[in-house]
Amino acid sequence: MTEPSIPTYEDDEISLLDILVTLAESWKLLVFGPLIASVLAGALSFLWPKTFESVAIVRLTDEDVALLHTAPVLDPLIEKFGYLQKADDIKDDARKELKKDLIFSSDKKTKLATIVAKATTPDQAQALGSAAIAAVLVELQVKGQEKVLLEKTIAINERAIASAEDAIESIQHSLKKGALSDQGQESAVKNLAAINSDIAKRAQENEMLRQKLDVKGLEVFVQQPSLPQRKTSPKLGFVLLLALLVVSFLLLLFVFVRKAVVTASQDVEVAAKLSTIKSLMGFKAP
Repeated sequence: MTEPSIPTYEDDEISLLDILVTLAESWKLLVFGPLIASVLAGALSFLWPKTFESVAIVRLTDEDVALLHTAPVLDPLIEKFGYLQKADDIKDDARKELKKDLIFSSDKKTKLATIVAKATTPDQAQALGSAAIAAVLVELQVKGQEKVLLEKTIAINERAIASAEDAIESIQHSLKKGALSDQGQESAVKNLAAINSDIAKRAQENEMLRQKLDVKGLEVFVQQPSLPQRKTSPKLGFVLLLALLVVSFLLLLFVFVRKAVVTASQDVEVAAKLSTIKSLMGFKAP
């Protein structure tokens, strides 16, 4: 019996030599096409809007700096810096755009927050960063019932301190006159120590309460919003590289697809199928 023949597929296989031939046939397109595209992309990048970044470092907690992306902070800024007008007076869209231009991050080790403001000019980037931080500091102020309660507590403590100081003066006067017995003097000295301790405690409490009422200012800054000297985007090198890679890939794809179509059209059966597809799509046969 004769052994069955094993079919070979050498005609259907694509060899490395075939690939090299295909590349050699279109080497001018593959070399000069990406170069021309990169030059054009580099030229066009100078026409794109530039972006500058102003950086500030502040002593704010995660919760405090997160106020940057809240409506009470964003709304005054979208009007002041024209975001509302660009968004056709749609506040939600304007807020989204502003959030993209206000970026913040916190360092858990140093407990410092970094705030980056983006704009098309250095001055505008710095102004946006300063205005955003100022708006956050306003929101951090104590307001409403909490403010009233703090003020009442301070007033109560001040009255208590005044009364305590009067009591100290009276006790000291009695001690100087020597009108007290030994036991009375000992008791008076103990009262003086207790009253002085209470005065110090209330004074310290008032100081802490006043700090809550005070508006935070320059003391929160480790670095005030900077005036950027260089644009951050578009970066010419990145634009050139991206254009080179994208156009090279597209041209390679085009060259191999074109080669595949030409090769397939030489086969009678495949050519008939391609002709049918063209006719169904409304293309006239050449």
